[in-house]
Amino acid sequence: MKLKLHENIKRLRKEKNLTQDKLAEILGVTVGAVSRWENENNTPDIVMLTTIASFFDVSVDALLGYDVASKKAKDIVARIDACVAEHNFEEAIELSRDALNRHPHDFAVIYSSAMVYQVRALERQDKEDAIKAIDLLTGSLQYLSQNNNPELNEYDIKMQIAYNYLLVDKKVALEKYKEINFAGINNISLAYIHLQNGELDRALNYCTLSMIDRLAEFSDASICMIMALAGKGKKKDIEEAICLAKTLIDVIGQYSKDEVGRFSKLQASCYALLAYLYERIGDEAEVKKYVRKGKKLAESFDEKGAEDIAKCFRFYHAEKEQYFIMDSIGENAVEGIEKMLRKQISNMGRIDKKALNKIIDYWEKE
Repeated sequence: MKLKLHENIKRLRKEKNLTQDKLAEILGVTVGAVSRWENENNTPDIVMLTTIASFFDVSVDALLGYDVASKKAKDIVARIDACVAEHNFEEAIELSRDALNRHPHDFAVIYSSAMVYQVRALERQDKEDAIKAIDLLTGSLQYLSQNNNPELNEYDIKMQIAYNYLLVDKKVALEKYKEINFAGINNISLAYIHLQNGELDRALNYCTLSMIDRLAEFSDASICMIMALAGKGKKKDIEEAICLAKTLIDVIGQYSKDEVGRFSKLQASCYALLAYLYERIGDEAEVKKYVRKGKKLAESFDEKGAEDIAKCFRFYHAEKEQYFIMDSIGENAVEGIEKMLRKQISNMGRIDKKALNKIIDYWEKE
C-alpha cells in the first residue's frame, strides 16, 4: 500500500499559503526536514506526524493517505445515507456517531451526519435536531476542499444552514438568507419568513421581486424551447412551439396591466417568432397576421409605453417606486425586434434563414 504522505504535506502547506521555511518555523524543524518530507527522502517520526496532522486539522490516517481509511469512511457514509433514505434514524445516528469518532475531519462523514439530523428535524419539526444539523453543516465548511460531489458547494451548505434556522430562530434564518440572496435567489424564502412573522408589506415586497424574476426566467426558458423545437424542423415540433409561444403571450398578458408597458415589447417579439413558426409550416395567412400584430404592438410601445416594471406589472407591491430591468430589444421596440431577428435569432442553431428573412422583410414593410 503506497502512502501519499509527501504529497499531502505539500498540498496542505500550499492550501494554507505557507512556504517551506514558514512551515518549518511553525513545527520547530529545519527547512531541510520539510523539504525531505515533501521530496519523499525522509518521513516524520510518529510524534511529528501527530503534530503535523493536528496543525493541518486532519487525521493521521488522512495525512498518511491510507486508501483503506478513505474506503471505510465511504462505506460508512453510504450506510448512513441508506438509513436516512429508509427513515431509520436511530441506526443512522448510531452510525454517524461512530463515523465522527473515527473520521472527525472527513467532509463526507460530517455532511452525511448533518443530513441525518436535518431530515429528522424536517419530519418531526424538532428544534434540537435542527441545532445539531446546523453545528455539523457549519463544521463541514472547514473541510469543503475534500468534497468531490459536483452538485454540492458552499452556497448549498449555507442554504441548508439557513433552512434549519427556520426551526431554531426565524430572525437568524432571515439574516442567513439575506447573506446569500445572490441575484434575489432567496426572495421567496424571505417572503415566507416575513409572512410567518406577520410582516405583510415586507412579504409582499419579496413576493413581487420573486414573481418578476420567475416570469423573466419562464419567458427566457420558453423562447429557448420554442427555438429548439423549431430547429428540429418536424411539423409536430413546430406546432408544439406555436402552442408554447401562444401560451407565453397569454401568461405575460395575465401578469400585465391593460395599458401598454414593458411586457408589451416581449409580447411583440413573441408575435414575430410566431410569424416565423407559421412560415416554417407554410401558413401565409397566419404569418401576415402575427407580423401585423407584433408590429402594431411594438409601435404602440414606442409611442406611449413605459419601461418601468412598477407601472405595468399587475401585482406590483415592491418597496421600490420604480423598477427597471435590461432586455436585448432596447428602447425602440420596432427597431429592436428587427435587430433581434437579424442578429440574435439568425445566429441560433439550425435556423431557416430563408423563412427568417421573409419575416424580416414583412416586418420592415408592414
